[in-house]
Amino acid sequence: MSAAVETGLVLEGLRCASCAHRVEQGLRHAYGVQRAEVNYANHRANVRFDPGQTDASRLVSVVEDLGFAAQPYDPATLDRPRDRGSRSAMVRVLVAAFLAGNVMWLAAALYAGDYQGMEPSVRTALRWLVVALSLPAATWCAAPFWRGAWHGLRRGSLTIDVPIVLGIATSVGTTIAGTLAGSDLLFVDSAAMIVFLILLGRTLEQRARTRASEAIERLQSLAPSIARRVGSDGTIEEIHRDALAVGDTIRVAAGESFPADVRIVGHPVEVDESIVTGESIPVLREPGAEVPCGARLAGTEAIAVVIAIAGNDHLARMSSLLERAQASRPEIQRLADRIAAVFAPAVLVTAALTALLGVALGLEALEIAMRAAAVLIVACPCALGLATPAAIAAAVGRAAGLGIWVKDGAALERLAAVDVVLLDKTGTLTEGHLRVVGIESSEDVRPEEVTTWAARAEGAVPHPIADAIRASAPTDTAPLDPIEVVPGLGVIADRDGQRVMVGRRALLEREGILLDEALCLREKENARRGHSIAWVSRGDRVLGLVCFADEPRQDAREATTRLTDAGLRLELLTGDHEAAARNASARVGITAVHSELSPEAKVDRIAEWRSKSANVAFVGDGINDAAALGAADVGLAMARGAEVTREAADLVLQGGRLTAVPDARDLARATLQRIRENLAFALAYNVVAVPLAILGILEPLHAAIAMSASSLVVVGNATRLLRWSPKS
Repeated sequence: MSAAVETGLVLEGLRCASCAHRVEQGLRHAYGVQRAEVNYANHRANVRFDPGQTDASRLVSVVEDLGFAAQPYDPATLDRPRDRGSRSAMVRVLVAAFLAGNVMWLAAALYAGDYQGMEPSVRTALRWLVVALSLPAATWCAAPFWRGAWHGLRRGSLTIDVPIVLGIATSVGTTIAGTLAGSDLLFVDSAAMIVFLILLGRTLEQRARTRASEAIERLQSLAPSIARRVGSDGTIEEIHRDALAVGDTIRVAAGESFPADVRIVGHPVEVDESIVTGESIPVLREPGAEVPCGARLAGTEAIAVVIAIAGNDHLARMSSLLERAQASRPEIQRLADRIAAVFAPAVLVTAALTALLGVALGLEALEIAMRAAAVLIVACPCALGLATPAAIAAAVGRAAGLGIWVKDGAALERLAAVDVVLLDKTGTLTEGHLRVVGIESSEDVRPEEVTTWAARAEGAVPHPIADAIRASAPTDTAPLDPIEVVPGLGVIADRDGQRVMVGRRALLEREGILLDEALCLREKENARRGHSIAWVSRGDRVLGLVCFADEPRQDAREATTRLTDAGLRLELLTGDHEAAARNASARVGITAVHSELSPEAKVDRIAEWRSKSANVAFVGDGINDAAALGAADVGLAMARGAEVTREAADLVLQGGRLTAVPDARDLARATLQRIRENLAFALAYNVVAVPLAILGILEPLHAAIAMSASSLVVVGNATRLLRWSPKS
């Protein structure tokens, strides 16, 4: 048996999660395939197979036999078909909007002419113009619905596409037949409008899936493309990171990111590993310590040896984790789709029975045809098709007014069912940056002296603690020079021959400074509260301590209280150490805390909850949260967080409000309620109107009016969401 290989396929034509499942099962049962996974979020399949038994072309054939299109995954050309598809979908929406708008205006003129009078020649000309404008809307613009209905019928499933195309065909066919017969019947206006509205909703959802795919690509681009390789003779050569090999020695300048997974050699360095932990405070890495690709170097330059190249490094593993997380997220089966599975055949059977009843009663052929047409028209799924997109559109608009950017309308339906909310700490529950929360000064030393000398010693050092100290000092504080940065310990500056030091206790002890016992006790007290501590000395004397903390957001307590009162379970998941996590959670009322978690551990915790049939929302902001955002049923990202997290999330919270989380859930529940009301009304309308059409009481003209009225009721009910207000 040949060694197994893996390949990727880009899939086209997936319209729902069941489509993805069908392709996945088809690939898994193909000859020579060992494993197959289909990611509906980015329409991509990963297949592991025996090259001695099958190949990529045969896998493509398997997908095509199932009624879908596929092509081998090529990162260099992936964007081109995706961009073309996005442009094509947008053009289709714009054309549908133009046609629907003009059809509605002309239809309004014809309706007005029925009451106020209109020249027959003008009426006929306008009717044919309406038909002419409706045909491209019902054919080219509605082509995705026709394809979806056809593929669904081939697979033996009835989605919402089937009754939609049934209604479109009936409306257009009846209008053309009526126009030829000199009738006043007009039905294509509603068909043109529903084509536009549903196309708009589906295009927005497609853009959301595209953004999910872009999150993976964005994550992979976090490492610098250029690396500085050190030759055997000490020369520096700039090469692309893909050209690095395991064992190469590289040099990384302060402030730059590591282009590969490396092992530190030479001297200790401080590294910002927020890409793993979410915490921006640099950590000390001694020679021999491993540093992940994408981590940023703080302080001095570093010399390191490559231990994993592109494709096998930490970023590649995180990208794979995010892709698997997105693939494991359950896609909801929309209420409208479930109803359509019963609704579509019921309408067809009812229309056929109506015709048979007319034959049994001895009615004329024209009367039989009119009654059957009335049944099909009155049951046109305009109201059913508009029930979800109208409510989603109104909710998205209202959410924008509340500072919530909804990227995926389906996420609102998932959010309404959430019963567990998991939150990251740094940048989500807290402000995301250190600030000075206290000064402990020695006897006869004013607190202002401690911060002033600390700020002068830090100078322009790029470090979160230095930033916090400078922010708390007077703006005219002059920095000292020269300044020596001691990796992992702090800084040493010179003032007229006297050293000024800011950093860990170990720095002062190493330099022979005698520590104050009272300050040592206060250091322990502040450490128990989760504070970071910097000692400050001048000459041979300790001036005091500067205490730092990443404070909870001002509305954090209100947000957690509202979520808890709504019956939701809350947990804090963080890469930070336990003391800081416990301190932050206690201040906002969260009792369940999981600290020092890796990105993989956060995903595992989400999977653990979902294995208990819980619906999980995750709120985060850091690069290390991207996979968790993709793994949760609903991901919510803070707008000030990393770009990759904003792309991986379903909702983005603007303005730094944590109360936007309960606001979003409450709005989602209100939206789901409107969808249910709309679907209930659409079904009730059919229960009343269809029997009247069968009996001939509701003629085709009245059926058209009733159909339009039902759509207006559904849209009007959905627009009530525009006036929705969150609980105070």
